[in-house]
Amino acid sequence: MGHPYRLIRPEELAAPGKMEPAVVLRVSLKAIANVVAETVGRKGANLVFRDRDSDAMYLRVDDVPLVFVSFNEQPREVHVYVADRNVQGESDLLELPGRLPLSGVEGDWWAREDQPRWPGNKAETFVIRQQGRGPRLGI
Repeated sequence: MGHPYRLIRPEELAAPGKMEPAVVLRVSLKAIANVVAETVGRKGANLVFRDRDSDAMYLRVDDVPLVFVSFNEQPREVHVYVADRNVQGESDLLELPGRLPLSGVEGDWWAREDQPRWPGNKAETFVIRQQGRGPRLGI
């Protein structure tokens, strides 16, 4: 296996209620699902779970479960959810989307006023640049 992620089902999340939004990527969920499907050898497969108000895709990246959610009112944005216990710092969290084939995708951090040590509270907009490593902050 040449990639650090695998598709999972919603029931494989250990504690879905403990997942919080971390970043917002400016890309459609369909675009993410297409590149993931190509990489994992499931080209043409439907990797997206549909709900009335949103669509979601579930991945485990470097053994960290992530949920990618696209709300119907914002189809060109994908909110990435992660359990706080899996976030050690800004670079740790930015490494995860950078492991996916999403080069050139812009994103913003969710801020959390109730958590002063949350890595996104002072972070700027970033662009994922893939070169075998995680994304670099930019723009």
